[in-house]
Order: sequence, then C-alpha cells, then structure tokens
Amino acid sequence: MSVLPLLRPGQALVDEDIILDGRLALFHREERWLAVADLHFGYELSQRNAGRLLPLWGMDSIEQRLLELVADYAPQHLLLVGDLVHDHAAALPARELIGRLADVCDPILIAGNHDRKLAGTMAMVDAWETDAFHFHHGHRPAELSERFQIIGHHHPAGTLTDGAGLQLKLPAFVQQERRWILPAFSPWAAGAAWAAEAQSRVWLCTPQRVFPLPHVKAVAS
Repeated sequence: MSVLPLLRPGQALVDEDIILDGRLALFHREERWLAVADLHFGYELSQRNAGRLLPLWGMDSIEQRLLELVADYAPQHLLLVGDLVHDHAAALPARELIGRLADVCDPILIAGNHDRKLAGTMAMVDAWETDAFHFHHGHRPAELSERFQIIGHHHPAGTLTDGAGLQLKLPAFVQQERRWILPAFSPWAAGAAWAAEAQSRVWLCTPQRVFPLPHVKAVAS
C-alpha cells in the first residue's frame, strides 16, 4: 500500500483524499484533479478600458500561481471553474494563457457568467463530472445529483477580529453538505463575507496556513 505524503504548511485535509491549498486551490489525491475558480483574468484591462489605470500585475500573478500549483501537484486535470476572464478585454491574453497551461497540464474550462464573450473562441463546457463530484460555476441552478457540487461564483471570504478593532479579511472555502464553494483565485477579488454556521464549514486561506472559521453561535430569541 502506498503511503500518502504528509500535509505541508498551507494545506488542510477537508475530506478523504482532498487537500485545500491555501493558495486557493482544491486537489484530489486519487482522482488527481486540481480545481480553482474565478480567475477574472484581465480585470485590470477592463478597468483600464473604463479609464481606471490599475497596475498590470494581476495577470502575471494569476499565471505564476497556477504554474506553481501545477508544478507542485502534477494534476491529471486542471479545472478552471468559471469566470476565466472578467470581460472581453482579456479574450486574447486568456487564450494565450490557456495555451501556455496546456503545455504542462490538461486545462478544462468550465463556463461562468463572465465568460459569455469567449463562446466560440475557446473550448468550454458547462460542467464536468467524476463519479463523486459535479463541477459547475454556480451562477445557474444545477440539476439534482447525488454527486458533490463544487462551484465558484460567490467569492466567499471570512473576517477575523481581535476584539480591539483589528480586522483581517481572507478568502474562504465553504463546505455546505453536498455543495462546496471555492474561493476566488483573482487577486482583485475582495470576497463576500460568509459566516460559519453549524450546517457548514468555512476554511480561511493564506499561503502559509489554512484554518476553520469558528462557528457563529445562534442567539436565543
């Protein structure tokens, strides 16, 4: 029997054989898929088109982090779970990115609501499945399935406070029974606050550490 490698700092085992990487990715050790969501590649290009001169570092950051994850995990499939681009401004740079990724892995592009302008320019699917998991972006209701749904779209985040006014907001991975929500991979995504409840588990992500957000206690009425 093979021995599975020990977890490294910045990793957490969130289910059997499934690693949450604090670099905002989910990896299955047996099925060997690596999933990320909501790249919003080229966000700064769309903002520049609108007259807001954002620095052009987001696209380089996304590509570098993806290549690092692929090098570390050697996945059989790299799942980009929707919103590959922010809008049409990044259509050509996104195609070039996918071409470079295809040199080192098998990228599977799952269409999100921001990807409408890419229709016909890249091979995209509405969903992708294994025996146990159903991947889709999450912007449309999914068909009923016994599989776990893994989606993006919501950009979950959680906030830590120290009781003295300090607040730290971090991207989060959310597990809700049979629906799991990936953090946004885009460096521009601030994230939407998501409170941990008894019915769900919220994992806060940093490259150095992954840890669960404490549950919110119900207040008696």
